[in-house]
Amino acid sequence: MNQAEAKVIVIGGGIIGCSIAYYLAKTGTETVVIEKGNRVGSEASWAAAGILACRASTRNPYAELCRYSLALYPTLAKELQTVTGINIEFIQSGVLCIFLTEDEKKNWEGLAQRRLKHGYSAEILSSEQVQTLEPSISKKVIGGVHFPEDAQVRNPRLVKALACAAAKLGTKFLTGHSVKQFLFDGNQVVGVETSEDRILGDQFVIAAGPWSHQVANFLGVALPIKPAKGQMIIAETVEPIINRPIHGLETYIVPRTDGKLWVGPTVEDVGFDDRTTLSGIHQILESAIQLVPALAEKTLLKTRAGLRPKGKGKPYLGRLTEYCNVIVASGHYKNGILLAPITGKLIAELITKDNTSLSLDPFGVNHNTFSQQGGNEQKE
Repeated sequence: MNQAEAKVIVIGGGIIGCSIAYYLAKTGTETVVIEKGNRVGSEASWAAAGILACRASTRNPYAELCRYSLALYPTLAKELQTVTGINIEFIQSGVLCIFLTEDEKKNWEGLAQRRLKHGYSAEILSSEQVQTLEPSISKKVIGGVHFPEDAQVRNPRLVKALACAAAKLGTKFLTGHSVKQFLFDGNQVVGVETSEDRILGDQFVIAAGPWSHQVANFLGVALPIKPAKGQMIIAETVEPIINRPIHGLETYIVPRTDGKLWVGPTVEDVGFDDRTTLSGIHQILESAIQLVPALAEKTLLKTRAGLRPKGKGKPYLGRLTEYCNVIVASGHYKNGILLAPITGKLIAELITKDNTSLSLDPFGVNHNTFSQQGGNEQKE
């Protein structure tokens, strides 16, 4: 079996793993990314709408994490285009949230009023103002709230750009490699064994999305992360029918610059079943056509599904108690695309400086160990 070495080993080549690799690469840190799929970003990072929404009205740690990450995007977009030539299509177009019932109206307008009270942006719109802003929206809409600071990004391009930039700066990507076990020197983690080789390292990052709990199991750590399936459809229009992302009935309709519309997602607790299904696609289409009736006549191009890593209300960011050289960066659920920049930045700071510009204490890994030996058996 081949053997290699690296300063940092990142397990998982999705949006989070690639962002961590990029920010580490900018510091010159020798890094290897291990990805079980045949290419990076092939799971939830690919099957997402690319919405960057930060609508909280409070200053709690999670809301602040989201705001800081959104603020990193303009600079990141420019950096990635300079290094790779890839335009990730970061567009701060705002998102229009619309409602068809009085209960939805009460909830959304209440959020908008709280945001305005605390100095954040939001625009409450009447049904007439919504129709003026987006004429294709259903006449049944009774109002809306526009969040002008929300943005969107072309997430498949973002993952590709992060990986390409990291590779140009020296990061090595091993695709088609599955982690089989960790290697130990006494109680110290010193490497991983994959389906193809052994890689020794100083520090390790578990960023394997919903599979993170399986990787942590090799260390005897129960990480409370499970998969949540999201299905998407991609439609195409000759002429634009909406000018900005629309959100309603728990569905997003996101216009791209190439005339495509990304619509979805579902939220399904079905384990590791990543199939697209007739019921899931029907649910998306039914909601989307209620919001924008003209969508019914557009061409359906593709369907996609991905498994998001769902934690307990927050991402897990930080070192494991039992293994000080093992870091977890997972559990981002629906906000993996939004939180990728700040996660990459903070984990890189933790590794290279042992200090972070934002406290990771609120996102510490609250876990239970079922093995004091930290052995190599995978347990469910």
